[in-house]
Amino acid sequence: MAQQLSPDVVYHSYALLRRGQHKWDGWYDVLQANGRPLRTFVRVPSREGFDDPELACQAAEILAQWDLKAPGAAVRP
Repeated sequence: MAQQLSPDVVYHSYALLRRGQHKWDGWYDVLQANGRPLRTFVRVPSREGFDDPELACQAAEILAQWDLKAPGAAVRP
């Protein structure tokens, strides 16, 4: 699901099933509003993964918001 962070920046969070397991990983991409990628394929650090893909997406959303507010974030509007 794409979320608007500012008029110029959006992020897209998603969940992918771990290969050979019944666990999910949360991932996110950061894009300019015009679709140009700024950061892609960022994985939520999780040793065990998530049982529920919705929780994996929620973790990716939280990490994306936190990551982009951090000093020195790689977002260039």
